[in-house]
Amino acid sequence: MQGVRREEMDINVLLQRQMELHGTLRRPPHTPAQLQETHETLKELSSFFEVVRRTAQTLRVQPETVFQCLMQIGLGSVVSFDRQRRDGEVPMHQAKVLARASALELEPRLRDVLPVETLSEMVELSKSTRTLMRIKVEDLNDFNITEKALQQAVEYLDFIKAASSGSPDMMFKFYMVEDEASLVAMLGCSGSSASRGLSESAGKCSVAGADGESIDRYLPDEANIEQEVRRLALVCGATSEGAGERLIALRTLENWLSAMPDDYFNRNIRKVISHLSGPLSVCAGEKRSAICRQACAIIVIVAERASTSLFSEGPLVVAAGKWCSVLLRGVFVTVSAIAHASDTAVRALAIGSGGHTAVVKSAVEGLVGGTHPELRRKCLGYIALCTVVSRGGKCRKAGNNSAEVAAHSPDDLTRLAEQYMSKGDTSCRRMARALYIVLKHFNGSSIAVSDKKIELLVQQEYAELKPLLDNVKAFESALFGSSTQQRNSVTSTTTVVPSLNAVCTRSARSSMSVSAPNSGGSPQTTAHQNEEAEGETLAIHDTTDVILVSNGQLESSQTGPSEDDETQNYNRSSLASTATPGLRQARHQPSPLALKFKTTESRETNSVKFTPSLQRKIDSFCARSAS
Repeated sequence: MQGVRREEMDINVLLQRQMELHGTLRRPPHTPAQLQETHETLKELSSFFEVVRRTAQTLRVQPETVFQCLMQIGLGSVVSFDRQRRDGEVPMHQAKVLARASALELEPRLRDVLPVETLSEMVELSKSTRTLMRIKVEDLNDFNITEKALQQAVEYLDFIKAASSGSPDMMFKFYMVEDEASLVAMLGCSGSSASRGLSESAGKCSVAGADGESIDRYLPDEANIEQEVRRLALVCGATSEGAGERLIALRTLENWLSAMPDDYFNRNIRKVISHLSGPLSVCAGEKRSAICRQACAIIVIVAERASTSLFSEGPLVVAAGKWCSVLLRGVFVTVSAIAHASDTAVRALAIGSGGHTAVVKSAVEGLVGGTHPELRRKCLGYIALCTVVSRGGKCRKAGNNSAEVAAHSPDDLTRLAEQYMSKGDTSCRRMARALYIVLKHFNGSSIAVSDKKIELLVQQEYAELKPLLDNVKAFESALFGSSTQQRNSVTSTTTVVPSLNAVCTRSARSSMSVSAPNSGGSPQTTAHQNEEAEGETLAIHDTTDVILVSNGQLESSQTGPSEDDETQNYNRSSLASTATPGLRQARHQPSPLALKFKTTESRETNSVKFTPSLQRKIDSFCARSAS
């Protein structure tokens, strides 16, 4: 099949074909070699569908019947219809031979028409079609859709291969690019007519081009801003529109909101948000990572530029609650780009709104209604962050949303935190303890922890978190990791605030280093050892370095130190959080640990205690043996 010429495929079509191909494949390529292999396979499958159609014309049957017959030969003759189940990654309804009667009738005729080698190749290609693409071929419409999807995928890959001059690495860059500006720069053309039309009517704002130069566009004046935003909002919220048009509209809105002077922004943000609230909710919930990330970027800009007083009432309050409810569905998905963008947007709303009750309400609903461990952990962290930002809710005006404030009072949130301190995985319990700590610190709740072990953990972690409670950014980094710096475009390699997981890990290891191996360990150190034994389940997106215990500390743990030594070791462990980056070691490069095992003599000297009933049985057995 001949590749499509460059002038026949504009920027919008390229972006649309790219997303369609990515969504059609069961396993999208992640390397240049995989993309090359996928390209060749898709060309074979496209030719295969042409052969199937010609064969169907020869046999005077429908092409989908030939395809079903090939599936029957490859699978149905070996496994009965009732026993056909999931075939690898292919769901059951796509793995079964659906038109079984027609396939059985056609099989003898098909074997007569096709040579054995050709038939075997076609059977294998029918399997490849189902395992490579998310399709089913049950009727003629399914067959036509699949054939067209293959043709368009091959056209797209042929085009980017020609544009990259056959270079696999450059071709892979074309496949991975997700924004119009980068694609235009790579192609060396001026972009599509749709993007030019949108740019001409968009307005003047500063946009960074691919080479860093400034591209001038027109920012509407205040008399027309509401009308222009409404027009772009309709494009963003219309799922029937092409992905390219929606991306252009979102990017234009982002540029406008970034370029607005402060006075211009504050005077018009309420009118703008009244039109953007719904469309941004739709885009933030998109499964296309490019659209979702662009919507999240706009939400972050609004949250950072709008003053806290603007969240007291009006459309921003409604929008914040609506956005949080949608974004919470994406913070735990396996697509890291969507999860990171959604998480960043929720945290920006929590801080920008001053810990508003609308954000707290959405987080509580996500926590109570969710079952995924990562969702629960993040929701607990968002509630804790809102509590620190609002100083325990004391910054809120008493008259604003009093019903919501009463529904999520500090005592209710404290009970919620206490509930999750004893359920879920290790990371979820740690985050619940952090929430309990901030609620106790700011509101002085009278609700006490019933479990002694949890109480000891809370006391020790409170000492670690207390210095951070007056610094929102430091506390946010402690809870969620240093990735928050990316939102502020700050890159620092000299100062990293330890994450909550690293803080708790360091506390547990410092406790481990001061407890004797056989006896004498305090209840506090024993509690931390038990907590550490449950395993470290770090956040999926937490890349904070962890300071590992040194050989000297671990060796000292084998010789039951005195109280002064325990205090000294604990202080050294606490000071480790301020170590320079050169002293940090990555989690995947641990230093060798010199473990000292107990000798036989030391094990024999240990006294073993049994329950009274078991001791009586042992004594009785020994007496019978002696007699």
